[in-house]
Amino acid sequence: MIARWRVAVAILLMAAGALVSGLLLLEHHGERRAAAAVSQACGEGDQSGCAVVSQSRWSAVRGVPVAALGLFFYACLGLLLMLAILAGPAAVQAAAAWTLFALVLALAIDVGLLGVQAFVIHAFCKLCLLTYLFNALAVALLLPARRDGLLVDQVTTIDGRLMLTGWVLGSLALVAAVLTSDLTLGYRERGRAASILGAPAASARVTPSPLPSLPAPAAGAPLPPDAQRWQEEARMAQEQARRLQEILDDPKKLDQYFTEKAAREFEHGPVRSLDLGGVPSRGPADAPVRVVEYSDFLCPFCRQLAGAFANFLPQSSNRVALYFKNYPLETACNANLKTTIHGGACALALGGLCAQDQGKFWPYHDKVYSSPPSNPAIKDVARLAGEAGLDAGALEACITSAKTRDSLKAQVAEAHAAGVEATPTVFINGRRLPRINDFIQMVDKESARLGLPPLKPPTPEPTPAP
Repeated sequence: MIARWRVAVAILLMAAGALVSGLLLLEHHGERRAAAAVSQACGEGDQSGCAVVSQSRWSAVRGVPVAALGLFFYACLGLLLMLAILAGPAAVQAAAAWTLFALVLALAIDVGLLGVQAFVIHAFCKLCLLTYLFNALAVALLLPARRDGLLVDQVTTIDGRLMLTGWVLGSLALVAAVLTSDLTLGYRERGRAASILGAPAASARVTPSPLPSLPAPAAGAPLPPDAQRWQEEARMAQEQARRLQEILDDPKKLDQYFTEKAAREFEHGPVRSLDLGGVPSRGPADAPVRVVEYSDFLCPFCRQLAGAFANFLPQSSNRVALYFKNYPLETACNANLKTTIHGGACALALGGLCAQDQGKFWPYHDKVYSSPPSNPAIKDVARLAGEAGLDAGALEACITSAKTRDSLKAQVAEAHAAGVEATPTVFINGRRLPRINDFIQMVDKESARLGLPPLKPPTPEPTPAP
């Protein structure tokens, strides 16, 4: 007979596994607090494998995230063990044996997932490894239950049948809860992708709020003495400080302030002449609004922006064309940086230029963003290109050519001359966009300048059926 304390500790391990799986599910769908928590546990940027694993094509099975399957698995086994404790010793023994069998199967799957991380994704998710450890510890705890097999005869009592009925009904409820949560999180993720670009303003022209001013002195009145003038200037400064504090204390006013500031910077900013010859683009060639994006294939926000643009362009009434240019944040090909931020970004940028030579840039673009590698070498870039339908051998030879490297060098130099320092950086008809979430408002301003009607806000894609 297995000791109850072993079952109790196993329940705690199942709860911990469900908690970690739930956190990974939230991070998979881009929930900010969960992503921040995962970054604290796994590290950020190139030091983190959790983000790379969660965004790879191996993170889901037929559209269902592996983290969601893990959440259901742990919650289901934890429920079984808790109901068994309430049903009596015979049920505990049977439930422990069933749980042990399920955990052994899970460990076999864990070995396969570990191999995928090691040899396919080339990155390790520390939190995923933690769940594998929970499984191994639970197997060790429940190992004494192996002597009695699955013990079907021990649950023929009324208490045993009630336990099984409660477990089946509870498992069905867990399936519904996990799938509903996953669909809801997916819808929120698509909504955030659409809102990255902002929404149209009530008017295409943003009028800045007036600054406080002093009443004009009466005609013919003598100038005040210096002391009085200083006192008046101090009063005006205090009034401006009070106004500023009101803005800081009110999120709506603060957002309006930054929107107005960004609008002024955009409207009065210099118009850059950017070379668009041979640059990969989406949208009509004669579109009146040309959007140029300087991007890094390993930049997480660039990946989100790519999804937002893919949703936005079909709704732009054929007036917007998107042009993609490279600004890899790696010192190997970008001498404007002091330190490398994304190792392997140069190889991916070179791969993008070669993919354009094959006429298949956008399949390459979508493949890289859907399965971002960690610190890729040239052979990894060629493999990704091959999976996207490109000629991997030709692309690998193209990456190492001097012509391709000179083309990338020219894009980086042009970006630096235009004031690009980070990714993503976006230009609308040559004017730099100060904030990404003002994109639609600035497109509206440019449309109004060209005599075009304002755009409708982008809508998130419908939630697919599970």
